[in-house]
Amino acid sequence: MKNKKFVKKNKYTIIAISIALVLVVTGIGVVKADISFWDKVAQYTGLNIAEKVDVPDLEDITLGAFPGPDVYNRMYFHEGFQSGGLLKATTTTETSYTLGIGDLTENVSFYSIDPGATTTITTMASSTVAMDAMNIPDAGDMREVLVYNEATVAEDIAITLAAGTGVDLQKNEDTADLAIAPLSVAKLTFIRLENTDVMIILDQWDPAD
Repeated sequence: MKNKKFVKKNKYTIIAISIALVLVVTGIGVVKADISFWDKVAQYTGLNIAEKVDVPDLEDITLGAFPGPDVYNRMYFHEGFQSGGLLKATTTTETSYTLGIGDLTENVSFYSIDPGATTTITTMASSTVAMDAMNIPDAGDMREVLVYNEATVAEDIAITLAAGTGVDLQKNEDTADLAIAPLSVAKLTFIRLENTDVMIILDQWDPAD
């Protein structure tokens, strides 16, 4: 009889664990302070089984799962957050160039340019496939990219930014112009506007050493 009880108890425990796995896989979370894990077991199996299961104390644990890359709730990262991205490097000797498909994408976070001559780079237009690659389709969507001028100070070659069609190019009030000086880096913040246009805010930093 003792072995039968042991087997029966294990059976209930396996049921509870199976339910827990189903909850996690299907994305049904157990939210702290709202409902306990035991309550979930009782909800899906009934009190008769739940009362016979040794359920561990999970009151301080939040269970959940992400069904994909899209999250529609506010997230709280209590231990900090670290983002990544791709570094893209290019060389040009043209005096004017318009950013096209493949120059900037949703994965590029650092764009390094080695200009062979003073050049003006025009951003992609707001309604182009090249802008779509930034993955800011909805109003309020935002992406940041750092643009670095690899030219040395001795070369004295600047990169000047210009706005493409449908782009509102803004600069920080402390930035004298839209030119990125040699060995300087500029942060471009892309923001999709309600009228489908795109605002790009430029902040620039100069070498400190």
